[in-house]
Amino acid sequence: MSFDWKFNVRFKMFTAKAATAAMATLLLANQTPGFAGSASAATAEQVTESAVGEKEQLGLTDNEVPEGAKISSKQASENILKLFPLLKKATISSARFDSPNSFPPPDYKAWDINFELREGNRSTGFSASVHAVTGEVLSVHLPSELLEKQVSDAETKLTKTEARKQADEFLYKAIPNLKADGFVAVDDRLINNAQQSLFGRTEYTYSYQLKHEGLVSEAETAYISVDQSGLVTGYSRTTTGAEYPSSKAAISAEQAQQKFEKQFDVQLAYISEDRYSSRKGQKYYLGYTPKNSSVTPLDANTLDRINSLTGEALAQEDSQENKPLKGSVAAFTPNTGSKLNAQQAEKLVKKNFTIPEGYQLDYSQLTKGSFASPNNQVWSLSWSNRNASVSYMFMRDISAQVDAATGQIYSVNIYQRMMPGVEQEKSETETEVKGKTVTKSQAEKLAVNTVISLVPDASEQFRLSSVLELDDARTFVFQRYLNGIMVKDDTVQVQVSNDGTINEYYALIAATPEQLPTDAKPSISYEKAKATYLEEFKLVLAYSRYGGFSMGNSEPVPVGAKLAYMPTRTDSTLTSISYDVLDANTGEWKSMYGSMTGAVQVTTSDITGHAAETALQNMVQHGVLLADGQGRIFPDRVITKGDWFTYLARAVNPNLDVYYSGDGDGNLYADITPESPYYQAVRTLIDQRWLAGANSETKLNPEEEMTREELAVLLVRILRYEKLAGFYTLPSDLPNLADASAVNNKGAVSLSIKLGLLPSIEGRFMPARKVTVAEAAQVLERLAKLQGKTDTFMSGNRLY
Repeated sequence: MSFDWKFNVRFKMFTAKAATAAMATLLLANQTPGFAGSASAATAEQVTESAVGEKEQLGLTDNEVPEGAKISSKQASENILKLFPLLKKATISSARFDSPNSFPPPDYKAWDINFELREGNRSTGFSASVHAVTGEVLSVHLPSELLEKQVSDAETKLTKTEARKQADEFLYKAIPNLKADGFVAVDDRLINNAQQSLFGRTEYTYSYQLKHEGLVSEAETAYISVDQSGLVTGYSRTTTGAEYPSSKAAISAEQAQQKFEKQFDVQLAYISEDRYSSRKGQKYYLGYTPKNSSVTPLDANTLDRINSLTGEALAQEDSQENKPLKGSVAAFTPNTGSKLNAQQAEKLVKKNFTIPEGYQLDYSQLTKGSFASPNNQVWSLSWSNRNASVSYMFMRDISAQVDAATGQIYSVNIYQRMMPGVEQEKSETETEVKGKTVTKSQAEKLAVNTVISLVPDASEQFRLSSVLELDDARTFVFQRYLNGIMVKDDTVQVQVSNDGTINEYYALIAATPEQLPTDAKPSISYEKAKATYLEEFKLVLAYSRYGGFSMGNSEPVPVGAKLAYMPTRTDSTLTSISYDVLDANTGEWKSMYGSMTGAVQVTTSDITGHAAETALQNMVQHGVLLADGQGRIFPDRVITKGDWFTYLARAVNPNLDVYYSGDGDGNLYADITPESPYYQAVRTLIDQRWLAGANSETKLNPEEEMTREELAVLLVRILRYEKLAGFYTLPSDLPNLADASAVNNKGAVSLSIKLGLLPSIEGRFMPARKVTVAEAAQVLERLAKLQGKTDTFMSGNRLY
């Protein structure tokens, strides 16, 4: 499967079946290789001897080996401590023998070892897991409270390449019997390494695919996180007991290649330059992508395309060949009046979807930053039946998202709160309709009418692309087209249950005509693009993973592996053909996911040779400074206070404009409204306590140009030295400064100089001089180097 988030899928707490259902729909949309679940490729050595100093810590574990296990809780704990000796500073609080806390439950047992880190009256709990048969450590993630105590004063920091060596060495420790050629490293493009922030700990994540009988297996993955000091901070290794088929293919590679080339096809698409960004003005480019069905793994024994959900042959009828939409309802009409209130939003949902009797709206919040509409305010609504006969934990809930300006419904979801291993309870209504079904034609008509009535210009822009048949429902997937060209990731999903009601509805529509290329005719022909793909990619004999997910209330197929021929550009099956895009005009290969490597790939055009070039490039690399379309930073431009707030917030969270989602209904300051371009940045700084708490009667004056003295005052606020600065009020506190008398806040300036943040310039501080982009970059770089060297700055107060 592919982690190509083609749908706006939300994984809800306590809704395990809903989560697996969403992932199953994702698989239908993109039948390509992926990573989730695994089978053990190497057996870990069982550690049975504990260090003398660990006896007290292991007091809550024992030597009892329960039925179904081959190691005790004590042995499991010792295996964890051997890999992560830093955990000796924590205390084991409990040990539990059971299936890992996941759904569907895997076919193996594990020890969950719970740890506690206590400091005074404050405690932090976390857990680690160990395979109860092999003794292999499956998951450990060190808590931030423990890592904060490991901050090093050393100036030398490992690069990503250097840290990889640490990860490789750790992999051999975690899987002692692993051979030197027993794994391949996954392409960095496929690892969602978040953009590394300037402030805070730097961590790199590495992914590996392991081999079974010399063949790479999709079901065999390991993930390792290493920080800048070389400390391994996290490790996960999923596993399953599924039996592998023979590694000998019944059909030759030549026959498989012929079948692949015959059925392979490409299509032209509009693709976002950075699909994870919500910045306004995001641009799209024309690219050739493979048609989903043509890159599905081929069974090495039959050459059938493998259904990633079931492991069976993929049915041809799953593809609808992009059928145009023809319905019997009126098209969507947007709201043109004032902004909707919660009651009006609820009324719209009830008009288009069935809300069961007894369910009342119990939550409504107006937010800005929704993934479905990042730049608009959206109502988040939920309904519950507090009088339901079943307990609240297992009751059915309903949620929806509605655009407050246009009235467009982005999502409606009816889901059952479930915990793993608990049988789903049925309401009386559900019991009554059992056996009553709608035909596929009737369900399709309902889905098509729903899309036409709820999605702008649906009849002209959307086509039915695929249908997933479930035990209790059908899921219809609609793809958007503009100018006759597919818009990648702009989709609508409708799930119709067998009784004719809609259980799930998601609409993700991001592209606007202004964001698309003006010329829709590609420079590279369809024939050339197809030939280029076939020249670049090869088929690799490997193990393809299937199963583990379900839709609706159907039971999931157990995880398994099949011998398959899989298209790829490297030895890793995760480097799937579906992750690569051929630019239709330049002929360059691009990643479907944009930049996922944690580094900003920008070539700047106006900082080479600048006195502050190193600092400016560092800020660009960490996502603090954003170049314009021509790669310009304008280093000598005078900045405003709002610019500084933005730089500072992005130094904490460079993905601010991607992931931020907060309450956008109230003013933070008199001049920082939800519509302000500085709203998200100021909210971040308030959360960090780097700005005083929100006050709608006070102004921040974000458009005012910033002086050096004003910057010194804000730096002292960040360091929390305001009271200390009050002790420095005399000109003598600024020795050797010719313009000391011109400084009003002598304490702030004195501390900024002493800490090296704002040094004097030829014996003068120049308090009224305006700050430039270059000077701000230098100050931020110096501030970053203070981490771990002061009592307060970035010492346990980072929120991101």
